[in-house]
Amino acid sequence: MKAIHLPSSFIPDPSTLTPTHIPTPIPKDDEYLIRITHCSPQHADILHAQGKHQNNNAKRGWCFPPFVLGYDFAGVVCTVPTTAASSIGGGDSGDGVRMRKADMVFGAAIGAFAEYICVKRSAVRRVPEGLSNETACAMVGQAVSYASVVQIAKVRPGETVMVSGASGGLGGVCCMVAKALGARVVALVGDEGKAALMRGSMGDVGVDAVIVMREGGGREWIEEVMAFTEGKGVDVVLDNTGVVDDALRCLAYFGRIVILGFAARKGVMEEVKMNKLLLKSATVVGYRFGESGRRFPDELEKIWEGYLGMLQEGRLKPLLYGRYDGLEDVGRALGDLAARKVYGKIVVKIANEEETAKL
Repeated sequence: MKAIHLPSSFIPDPSTLTPTHIPTPIPKDDEYLIRITHCSPQHADILHAQGKHQNNNAKRGWCFPPFVLGYDFAGVVCTVPTTAASSIGGGDSGDGVRMRKADMVFGAAIGAFAEYICVKRSAVRRVPEGLSNETACAMVGQAVSYASVVQIAKVRPGETVMVSGASGGLGGVCCMVAKALGARVVALVGDEGKAALMRGSMGDVGVDAVIVMREGGGREWIEEVMAFTEGKGVDVVLDNTGVVDDALRCLAYFGRIVILGFAARKGVMEEVKMNKLLLKSATVVGYRFGESGRRFPDELEKIWEGYLGMLQEGRLKPLLYGRYDGLEDVGRALGDLAARKVYGKIVVKIANEEETAKL
């Protein structure tokens, strides 16, 4: 099969990656073989490729060459496990529905930039009725956004919520969910181009204010946030880019900050002085979605039920950027992400889902 494979070392410039041929994986007794129809590159994939992600940590990490890059995917079931328990869900965090050959599924697992992937039941879910594989792939990684707003931050009607990286995949969904709950939303973006998109073609997100935080620039944006909130500050910050230290300056007293889907700015972790939290009586919560789901599967099911329900009702919609076809376009997609050109989510079409389902 074709795959974006890192055979022996990390890659400084992921935009140079091209597919190569490697053996098609053979599923274990408790694994599904999935024919991938779509994959969705994200900033974490860049860090994985460069060896800068926490999963690449020499002492505590687990992701090292050789490996196939990629995480979010949608596809079609080719073969089912030979063990009955794994097909039903058993103790896994799946939706409890037996998967069958030709079912459309979506999921997340290292190795998604390929034509095939082997995964356990806990890594995939059936694509809900009425949704396409493309939509499911675009939204698979954004369940963390829904959970962060609803379950972790517990956003209430009338509160003011600030979202960093608001034009990105995680940030955009955070904005939409917060608005659906009746909050006022401040979208924090990195440049004027993305601000224009938030006010224009991304207007369906429905934010109340768009504020530019220029990389390496001053802190005028903090003054804009404080002016918008009439000096009170924001009640909640949803941070997926690494702005906790600055966000504390415009956080209301007893405000909450939730760190989600964290890749850090260029892989560099920020440092925060604890007295700043004390002075604001602030709550800062890190939310590791995958691990939380493994530890608390019942809570995970509630999250997926609410999240997919919003999708099926049309209250959440994928924000798709550009057109990318085939694994040959993965390098270009990663380059566009690194250059901060992207708003919403990139989805790369790997195969036709209808034709694949007939195989």
